[in-house]
Amino acid sequence: MLSPQRVAALSTIRGGQVLRPGQQWQENELVLGIQNGRLVDSALPGPGLDASGCLVLPGIVDFHGDAFERQIMPRPGVHFPLDLALLETDRQLASNGITTALHGLTYSWEGGLRGGDTARELLAALDSLDGRLQVDHRLHLRFECHNVEGEDQALEWLRSGRIGLLAFNEHLPMMRKKLDKKLQDYADRAGTDGAGFIALLEKAAARGAEVPALIERLAAECRRLGIPMASHDDDSLATRARFQALGCGISEFPLSTEVAAMASAERSPVVCGAPNVLRGGSHVGAPRAADLAGAGLCKILASDYYYPAPLHAAFKLAQDEVMPFAAAWELVSANPAQALGLHDRGQLSAGRRADVLVVDAQDPSRPRLVATLCAGRIVYLAEGERLL
Repeated sequence: MLSPQRVAALSTIRGGQVLRPGQQWQENELVLGIQNGRLVDSALPGPGLDASGCLVLPGIVDFHGDAFERQIMPRPGVHFPLDLALLETDRQLASNGITTALHGLTYSWEGGLRGGDTARELLAALDSLDGRLQVDHRLHLRFECHNVEGEDQALEWLRSGRIGLLAFNEHLPMMRKKLDKKLQDYADRAGTDGAGFIALLEKAAARGAEVPALIERLAAECRRLGIPMASHDDDSLATRARFQALGCGISEFPLSTEVAAMASAERSPVVCGAPNVLRGGSHVGAPRAADLAGAGLCKILASDYYYPAPLHAAFKLAQDEVMPFAAAWELVSANPAQALGLHDRGQLSAGRRADVLVVDAQDPSRPRLVATLCAGRIVYLAEGERLL
């Protein structure tokens, strides 16, 4: 038996139940082969992993996650080096079965944690860690619509090929309504005091007349470049229709069932938060994700702010008889991959990336991740004795 420290790339996975495309299960009596980071249908010599008694699943494609911000600023005003934060985030992703992560990089008029300087530093940190990160890190640019001064920078990032998804966020009206309760939190995140934050907010609000044209220009550039776009927190049918017309083919966290139904009717996948499933509801009053999923209106579950959520949410949907497990798993693997245009992952079939999870589901209420493979390499292993 080889030690985990000496084995990184695998050639085979033996045993277990394999989730194949089309929600089909296959008893893996032979092997799941891996060659050059891709899945093959034939047995290959070399290191292997025994998945007996476990489920063998496609790796999680996390459509939207911003929990990495807590590694950068775990407490208000307390900052850590971005490379250290990303390395820790990488470990958390691997240990929660997330093999492709789209980091929700908010670019806002606020500044501070969600300002341009932090975003540029994060991009530089990702570059500096090239070859050291275990899973596939990608960027989901969350552009605050009132960030008029950020247009040129946003266009530069879009044209650089660094952005896998653009979402249009419009949090300013909501933030203004919550100033009585959350002003200090907003100010701390922005790196200023209460008066300073209010000044930033009012400055951004004063340019509201420029916002519609700005959104149209960014959307046009994404259409030209083929970058997927999402609307965010759609609060009305009119809002969703406006963004649909701009080419936003994804509705992220709609605030009503009616909006989710409208997006689905337009064949625009609806994204909900996996924490919503685990907690039994939204912490901001949005529809219950489980209800939307059960009605066929939610096609993607994202970690949002909690990396363990996608793995456990899929099992909970099945355990609560909302849908079969194989269908629930597509919400965190095949469906987000398709929506993002990542057609080389999300399913276990020959030619696709060997992004694979081995999960002990004897207790489906608390599934236990045994191993995570990213492009055929072990990035997390809980049971070294399973190595062959």
